[in-house]
Amino acid sequence: MALLGVLAGALPSPATPKAAAVDAATKWTASHTLLIADSSSGQSSSVNSVAINQLQLFATTGEVPKRVAQSIGYNGAPAELATQVVVTVDQTSGALRITTTQATAEQSVLIADAFADELTKYLAERQDTLQFNRLAASQKRLDSLKAQIQELEPVAAVNPNDKVTGAQLDALSHQYSLAFEQNNQLQIDQGQLQLTTLERAEAIAIKGESGSIGGLSAPQSRVSRGILLGGVGAMIGLGVVLVLARLDRRIRTRQQAESIFGLRMQVAIPITAKEVAEGLVVVPGRHDTLSDAYRTLRSVVGFVEGGAARAAGRAPVVLVVSAGSGDGKTSVSANLAAAFVETGLRTVAVNTDFRRPALMERIVGKKARRLGFSYEDLANLPVAVLLASSSIADLAIFDLAGVDASPGDLARETARLLPELTSLASAVVIDSSPVGVTAEVLELVPYADVIVLVTRLNHSSIESATRSIEIIRALSNAHLVLTVVGEAGERSGYDEYSGNVPTPARGRATDSG
Repeated sequence: MALLGVLAGALPSPATPKAAAVDAATKWTASHTLLIADSSSGQSSSVNSVAINQLQLFATTGEVPKRVAQSIGYNGAPAELATQVVVTVDQTSGALRITTTQATAEQSVLIADAFADELTKYLAERQDTLQFNRLAASQKRLDSLKAQIQELEPVAAVNPNDKVTGAQLDALSHQYSLAFEQNNQLQIDQGQLQLTTLERAEAIAIKGESGSIGGLSAPQSRVSRGILLGGVGAMIGLGVVLVLARLDRRIRTRQQAESIFGLRMQVAIPITAKEVAEGLVVVPGRHDTLSDAYRTLRSVVGFVEGGAARAAGRAPVVLVVSAGSGDGKTSVSANLAAAFVETGLRTVAVNTDFRRPALMERIVGKKARRLGFSYEDLANLPVAVLLASSSIADLAIFDLAGVDASPGDLARETARLLPELTSLASAVVIDSSPVGVTAEVLELVPYADVIVLVTRLNHSSIESATRSIEIIRALSNAHLVLTVVGEAGERSGYDEYSGNVPTPARGRATDSG
């Protein structure tokens, strides 16, 4: 994304704006300045700050915008017109400035002056109305008090000893005196805010780079544009990576696999070329990174099992499982069985992945044969009849995939025959169906002495892996060996001692395990 941004910014020629476009982009601003003064003192410094703040409100709300819209013939809403002006007040100097920015010089001057003129008129009218109402209210109170006094004076004259009437008359006289003084003061002191024009509006042109007003404009230099768009592309690419990382539900690293399974990785099966990895790689005379990885797995399995099964008079059962299809389970099963044979153990490789059987094809190079008997006949047949031989001495294959029955029935029948298989062989390796998507593998879990958990980096699902390990831990106390497929190994000086790698034994197949 960064490289695309650099190319997009540096390759195109810088655009040259036309003169007409520059003129069209020009804006005009105009300001009308008013001076605020108090009529009682004539000085702007004595103006009440509350009143000044109210002036800003009067200029953009209510009656003034309506009057301005009417005076200039504006057809839109007065409130929308009011948003086109900015009213600022300097309380120190008492200056009020009304500013607007328009597409033409004439329009900017017209609107700024109109708002100033209408605000001046409205303020004068409003203060006159308020003053008149205050005087009227004061005079009304004087008349009311005078009428009450005139009503009580005859009563007091008739009853000069009536103290209550005398007290009422004294109180009314006192109130009348105060009201009379207030009325006189209102008539004398008519302090009002006065707005006078200090400077009428004049239009000033505003031109940004390439005729733009404010904002950002594209640099004209190819280098500058390349750097700018390269940075933008890098940020977009980083955002995409972060989103994909949050949405990624695959196991990507060995450390992630160890965390999900709660186990340390014992064996890593390295990435190899497809043609080398096909078929069996554990063959006599071959000692390279891939084949030795399976031999290492054989040693680890033998160590963790510890000979407990042989002490009980039977062969150990190694169950190879994975969370999903395509994790490399069948390759591990076939080569692990071949590795056991190298140590002189009579080994039986058992297929229980009846949905996508591939173990037979991986070992002998052909798919499982169609058996000439029914599922019901299995109860009366000896296990030795069901074993298929391979080109490798001491390696036999037990596979019921050629029997016409459901995967669940075949898995249960295989589990039933396991004790007999363990009595005939020295080691039993079972290739199972994926734990995360099938149920028949659960028939074999209780019989396993060692369970090899196979996961493939950049392929195995986190959800399936989590579900699989929870199921296995709930059903079995067997030893668990975590095997990670697809981790790139480091090249060492010992690679040159791998010797000649012979052509792999027949057994080409696509790993469906």
